[in-house]
Amino acid sequence: MDIKKILEYQKKDKEVIKLERELNSSEDKKIYENMVGVVKDAQNKSSQLEKNAEDVVREYDSLKKAFNDNQKMIDNLEKKDIQTLDEKTINEYKELTNKIISNLNYLEKKIMSQADAVKRILDDFDTTKKRYGAAKNKHAVHKQNYEALKNKVEPEIKKLQAELLQLEKGIDGELLSKYKSKRSDKFFPIFVPLRSTSCGGCMMELSTAQIERLKKNGIMECENCRRYIYLED
Repeated sequence: MDIKKILEYQKKDKEVIKLERELNSSEDKKIYENMVGVVKDAQNKSSQLEKNAEDVVREYDSLKKAFNDNQKMIDNLEKKDIQTLDEKTINEYKELTNKIISNLNYLEKKIMSQADAVKRILDDFDTTKKRYGAAKNKHAVHKQNYEALKNKVEPEIKKLQAELLQLEKGIDGELLSKYKSKRSDKFFPIFVPLRSTSCGGCMMELSTAQIERLKKNGIMECENCRRYIYLED
């Protein structure tokens, strides 16, 4: 079986695979694709921080109102003329005053806590904003680099693919079918020579009977790596 043309085809296809791998393994591509995730995370984080800030401000306003209401109650109690009050009422006012003061102390601490929470959110937002900006810039730079590589490599790939189509016209249909079947399974190389008494792909040693069958048929499928072994001239 004459397999020279399929070997020529495989040689040219190897160039295509090399260029495709160059594109797919590009560090610029990996970095800019990773930066897309970083940018999205930063955007999501910013949205969450905005929501958190709204919740904190809402609670702060509520606490502030409660604080002011309690402060007004204290102010009103201070205006009372104690001389006109009986002992029971005075004690009731004292108890109420102590309760309000306790409320004010609690509210003051809560307000301070919310103020700290606001500061943390603002700091976090600032950090997220910087991270977003850096990631966006990095994404733009590496995407530009990758696009430059892509614009250079893709025309070469298309040229080689056109040459492969021309070569297909002179290749035995059965051989081409075998080749394309393995190619779709990510096998490469697909046709390998016999090296002494071993498969040229995985180096598994063939039995005498297998070698005789190979000599008879021209090619055979390796039982180990599933490549097609051929005899070199």
